[in-house]
Amino acid sequence: MQRHNLAAVSVLLMSVAGCSSEPIAAKPPTGTLLAGTAQVTMNGTTTIPIHEVECQSVANGFTVIEIGTGPGITVLLGSDTQTPKSLTFNDFDGFSGGYWQNLEGSAQFGMVAQTYTFTGSAVGFGTKEPHTRTTNDFTVKVAC
Repeated sequence: MQRHNLAAVSVLLMSVAGCSSEPIAAKPPTGTLLAGTAQVTMNGTTTIPIHEVECQSVANGFTVIEIGTGPGITVLLGSDTQTPKSLTFNDFDGFSGGYWQNLEGSAQFGMVAQTYTFTGSAVGFGTKEPHTRTTNDFTVKVAC
């Protein structure tokens, strides 16, 4: 009798173990990123995903988004969040410069789920020709 019970328990354990495979990671909807991730395209060249993302709400409804450590990007959104107030590139992919609302460059804003998308042009300087002012086209996607 004990042999039959042992065999039944063994079959039961194997069937449970066979069903306990790891769950499949959820894929984000089209046009979105996983939280804490950014993707940047500069002049048509896309970077690998960046996982150093920090989003903070600050005074008067402003939001500051920091992407990357060291060389990186800072985004300032106003309370209306329809147009970014600024996007600054700090030696990001060899470019330092930015967009500043009503001053320099251009930027548009879009949002799908929790992913912000900023597209436009930034004015600044590159490391290859630091004496020459240049304009770079960008797309920045970031999920807080």
